[in-house]
Amino acid sequence: MQNFKTLIVVFTAFSFLTINAQIDRSKAPKPAKAPPINLGEPQRFQLENGLKVFLVEDHRLPSVAMSLTIDKDPHMETGNVGLAEMMGDMMSAGTESRTKAEIDEAVDFVGASLYTFSYGFYFNCLTKHLEKVTEIASDILLHPAFPKEELEKKRKRLLSGLKSIKTSPDEISSRVEKVLKYGQSHPYGQIQKKSDIENISIELCREYYNTFFKPDNGYLVIVGDIDLKSAKSICEKYFGIWESGDVPVSSFPFPSKPKGVNVSFVHKPGAVQSLIKIFYPVDFKIGDQNTAQVNVMSNIFGGAFSSYLNANLREDKGYTYGSRGRIRTDRFVGSFSCVASVRNEVTDSSVHQMLLEMNRIKNELVDTNDLERIKNNMIGDFALSLENQQTIARYALNTERYNLDKNYYRDMLDKVQGVTKEMVSEAANRFIDPENCHILVVGNKDIAENLIQFDSNGEIDFYDYNAEPVNINQKPLPEGITAEKVINDYLMAKTSSSSMDEVKNKFKKIKSYRKEMTAELEAQGQTFKMSRVESFLSPSYFKAETNAMGMTVQSQIINDKTGGEQNMQTGKKTFSETERQDVINGSRIDKDLVYKEIGDVLTILAVENIMGEDCYVIKRINSKGDELTEFYSLNSGLLTQIIKSEIIAEGAKPIITTIQFSDYKDYDGLKFPSRQSMNAGGQNIEFKVNSIKLNEKLKAKDFIWQE
Repeated sequence: MQNFKTLIVVFTAFSFLTINAQIDRSKAPKPAKAPPINLGEPQRFQLENGLKVFLVEDHRLPSVAMSLTIDKDPHMETGNVGLAEMMGDMMSAGTESRTKAEIDEAVDFVGASLYTFSYGFYFNCLTKHLEKVTEIASDILLHPAFPKEELEKKRKRLLSGLKSIKTSPDEISSRVEKVLKYGQSHPYGQIQKKSDIENISIELCREYYNTFFKPDNGYLVIVGDIDLKSAKSICEKYFGIWESGDVPVSSFPFPSKPKGVNVSFVHKPGAVQSLIKIFYPVDFKIGDQNTAQVNVMSNIFGGAFSSYLNANLREDKGYTYGSRGRIRTDRFVGSFSCVASVRNEVTDSSVHQMLLEMNRIKNELVDTNDLERIKNNMIGDFALSLENQQTIARYALNTERYNLDKNYYRDMLDKVQGVTKEMVSEAANRFIDPENCHILVVGNKDIAENLIQFDSNGEIDFYDYNAEPVNINQKPLPEGITAEKVINDYLMAKTSSSSMDEVKNKFKKIKSYRKEMTAELEAQGQTFKMSRVESFLSPSYFKAETNAMGMTVQSQIINDKTGGEQNMQTGKKTFSETERQDVINGSRIDKDLVYKEIGDVLTILAVENIMGEDCYVIKRINSKGDELTEFYSLNSGLLTQIIKSEIIAEGAKPIITTIQFSDYKDYDGLKFPSRQSMNAGGQNIEFKVNSIKLNEKLKAKDFIWQE
């Protein structure tokens, strides 16, 4: 169902418990003594090859989950970033005796689930199928084949996914944040580029596997309906032959915070929102003796819905739908970060408020009610998590891996309960540092100048999505260039004409068109094939149908008799006359020739370099009031990209849709892009145009719903 919802998004919480009692909600409830914790004690044993095994028996349901974790240090993958991830994914792509299809079929047949990662595997199955699934997992672990054909499939998907990063503010900010926070010489500061994906080979996958996958460096966790005797037997049978060996140990200098405030900016053309992040590394490792008070402080500051950040930016100022921030622990390098997506016009104000809240948590004692509310929530969440036996197993694994005190988790509730105002302030002064931090903004560069005030040196560093420094200065518009001239040049390039009179004559002869496209959509780890067919008959007939997963997910029909309707899985909609006309206007093949007549207003903004190509930037406001940013190549004159921001439901976050056009081909005398890359709601789809037919013999009856 989630996959289906994703498709719908591409194309187009709290529950309150009412209690009948007299309760004074102006005061937090008095803290009670933390409930006793019964973590249980996982059973442990070790195979002769060094593999450590943890067993948590749970006989409530006839199922068993098993997970393997390879405990390795992070390491540099210079020139091959993503190799570990690729290797882990490739482990389940086939063994010496099974193809990927055979593995998938065998797992599906018994109703199990099985995944592999760069650090091991996980599976879940019914108890009666445990031995069968364990045998498959063992085969995957010990005899991976790394078939070349599967590598090429995964490489293609990775390259496609890399394209979508360019249009996603979240992805862009995550990449640049890594580099700025940790540095490119630290494993955590590595980001994957096209050359890295292209460099990954079968030989490198094998080398990585042979280097790091050793049993004496691994932990096997078993949770479910199985006793100790059976667990020992099955582990010795299927993992006992795994050969041990030495694993390299890596070490890296601790990354440092910036000296002063460093403001960085990534320009995203046409963006109507800014994504703001404030961050830096911190020395906060797993097992820190002050973890409880740091976590309480972190939740007060930005981790909870009622946090300082969210209360300020969302509830008070209305700048954002949500703002979060927290201190994160890590085995090697912890981090501080806070984030918010805001309207362009309040970007600088939002940064100011985020810094104010950082200073507030440092300099003001937290309110008693706020403190007790957060502690109570944390205690409740922690106690509730213990009902899951997987949690018990994970705590046991962490205690072993990170050499924690045996009572580290058992004492956690008491430690949280004991956190005072002063301890919150102490934690904040240890980790919150608004005077030495990175401020990163992904958005339209028009608002960048307003952020200079926050930078200690009065300068802003501009980066691209690969965290490479760039010169963001716009090029001056050539003299005499107008929006109308850019559009006319585009029409002449599209029709291979030498004058506008010739353009008009060619369009006058076109009475209809039919376009067929196909695409592959990645969702929930699966690939879905899609198809879309669009037809138009002058002056006012339009039909479009999108199919995926063996069903029609969207259809539209516009005609002169019934008006217009749209069918989606979410329901049927009848278009108003205005909506019907908007669809027709947007579907006309000559819409750019008659843009003034249909009510579009065009303004030329600048010349910008987009993905290595200088483009004229045009702002288009259509008759409906939608604002689009269009990019036309100075070299070819053709349209290369459109960015549109659209709110599809009242109160909802705007969906930013970016469409890139490439590989123009001639179809019956007119040039059309044969490839369209669309990113909407964070989901990327690559469309391939299979055919475009002009003046096909379409009739009005073709544009009627077929019952």
